[in-house]
Amino acid sequence: MYDELSALYDLFVDWPSRLGNEMPLLEKLGVGVPGQRIVDVACGTGHHALAWAEKGCTVRAFDASREMVERARMRDRAGLVNWGVAGFEDIPKDGWADALVCLGTSLPHAESEAAHRAALAAFAGALKPGGVLVVHSRNLPRTAGGGEAERFLPPLPRKRDGRNVLFWRFYDVLSPSLLDFHLVILEETPEKWTHRVLTSRLWVVRAEQLVAMAEEAEFRELRVLGGLDGRPYDRVNSPDLVLTAKRT
Repeated sequence: MYDELSALYDLFVDWPSRLGNEMPLLEKLGVGVPGQRIVDVACGTGHHALAWAEKGCTVRAFDASREMVERARMRDRAGLVNWGVAGFEDIPKDGWADALVCLGTSLPHAESEAAHRAALAAFAGALKPGGVLVVHSRNLPRTAGGGEAERFLPPLPRKRDGRNVLFWRFYDVLSPSLLDFHLVILEETPEKWTHRVLTSRLWVVRAEQLVAMAEEAEFRELRVLGGLDGRPYDRVNSPDLVLTAKRT
């Protein structure tokens, strides 16, 4: 899905708004302090990673999509970030990082409990003792149990070369623990409208499962939040599910 999406990803995401909102909140959670060593897992086209590097952090950034990483490298003309193609389990586990982030509903792409456990163990291996972990996702337990209102997200209208592009996102609930995420891309051309449907499977992790797996991976000081702004987590009402922790 993400190799194919890479060419439109920076159109799909409103990066000025997202970074303006998220970067200060992440710093309050302990990520992005100048001088830190940061690992960005599932970095996409690298906007967070580059923003931290420009603040004076040393950043390693990884994504499983080669096309996403290539676009990130192209944007990083000064070579500020060490980019790599790697899945969750394949990142360097050398205890290098002061902080590790996995943002934007990325970890649920690990499609089973075993895959989540392996990912969290890899995250722990990448962090030095006392290093900060932030895992951020849409609140998928709410999506899986919330009916039609939670399955369909508002369409995102965009412009590309003066023509309209519309992104429409929705979920199919396969079971209480599995979702299919669909992204419909409608593009205006001189002759007609075209459409594509990209699909990715997501594993629905409950907050208590995520905490138990993080404890097993030797994280401590665990907090479950309902957003990067630090609001309390509520399974029914919170828009997001955020885990923060420190490496033992």
